[in-house]
Amino acid sequence: MITMNEKGLIVTYDEQLAESAKRFLNFCEEIPGATASLPQITLRLDVDLAGDFEIHQQDQQVTITGRDESQVFYGAAKALQGQLLQQPVSGLFYGGIQERCFMIDMGRKFFSLASLKQLVRSLALFQFTHLQLHFSENEGFRIESEAHPEVVSPEFLTKAEVRELIAYANRHFIQVIPDFDSPGHLKQILKNYPQFQLTTIDEEGNFTKDAKALDLLNPEAVELVRDFYREYGELFSESCYFHIGADEFVDFDQIDKYPTLAAYAKEKFGEEASGIEVFIEYVNQTIDFVRQLGFIPRVWNDGFFRLNRQEKLSLSPDCEVSYWTRWNQNMAPVETFFEKGYNVINHNDNFFYFVLGEAASYTYPTYEKIAEDFTLTTYANNQVVEAAYLAQTPAIALAVWSDIPDALTEKQVIEAVFWLQAALSQKVYRQELLAKADFQSLFTAWQNTKKTEATK
Repeated sequence: MITMNEKGLIVTYDEQLAESAKRFLNFCEEIPGATASLPQITLRLDVDLAGDFEIHQQDQQVTITGRDESQVFYGAAKALQGQLLQQPVSGLFYGGIQERCFMIDMGRKFFSLASLKQLVRSLALFQFTHLQLHFSENEGFRIESEAHPEVVSPEFLTKAEVRELIAYANRHFIQVIPDFDSPGHLKQILKNYPQFQLTTIDEEGNFTKDAKALDLLNPEAVELVRDFYREYGELFSESCYFHIGADEFVDFDQIDKYPTLAAYAKEKFGEEASGIEVFIEYVNQTIDFVRQLGFIPRVWNDGFFRLNRQEKLSLSPDCEVSYWTRWNQNMAPVETFFEKGYNVINHNDNFFYFVLGEAASYTYPTYEKIAEDFTLTTYANNQVVEAAYLAQTPAIALAVWSDIPDALTEKQVIEAVFWLQAALSQKVYRQELLAKADFQSLFTAWQNTKKTEATK
């Protein structure tokens, strides 16, 4: 065992946990009053632990045991959270869902490096494991591109800033997931390449172009998108996942308005093909391409296995599915994906979608709604599944969507979602729920971390 004394906090740890101890001490330094709030801490590693981590407190000594380095850190952060709340926690903790993800739409709205670091600090307090950056949208593109600088919005993160964010998140055992959506949501890119826009028919029956959808039958258009996956695959090479989107490509119930897709599909897949097969073929090829780059691909659910059509081609099994909605009853129930063997991320839009300006009929989710009404087996549109399906649910995810970018400032967004993280963390670990007001002292301490960060 090794003992470290840092500004009054005494940490004793197994030799294998030197990195975890260092990261935890750094985290404590970021939060005003953290070291003063904590008693002596011992960090232990037990690969055979029955849970994720265990917290044991006796007098002025807290022992955190974790089954790996990351779980030791999460356990220490949970203990710190309890001390700052003046409601110490103890016992064996096992996450009902192993990964906790937070997605932020920085494509429509720019978020600075400082704001994203502030978000990382709250994610660490609440044992989140992943931060997903949705950096390309119809309205903006927010990470520097050396291959295609023409698509980048005036406000963006440089690659150096992204690397800094990745390193900073890693210090808190949080992995950053790149999120580049295709073949839809590409208006910001395709306005520079109108020749790669998909042909459609307008309300008057005239041929025109869909400004946001990629022409899947044009090899040069497909290669353009692969350029982006290559470039950002390299930037995010430390990540396990790459979210490739595949949602809202076109109105999936009006595929007949895209005659080139229908003609090609009938030629390749038979007269009963509708055109959706071309989309699925593209997604499957993109899944293979991204897997070859070293990632596990993730896709949104809304375009696959829809109830009002017979597909002649199905979604590849070599991906995970982010199930976010069933607002259209033709969308497949979540059980369809479970029964077909997919891992399914719970992106429940009824509870977890923080949509700026409350656009598209959404209302802002609240601490109380998650705490009082959500269960781990609840998916979008109040679909409740058997508990056994949690074995196929690797992650649960909150999301910020910046539909009306100026509805809130960066600061307002980052502060508002603090409370959602607090509620969801308690649900994941099946804790006795605190009142929202109980987190005020922790919120105040966390708010002040930005002052600490500015001095580093």
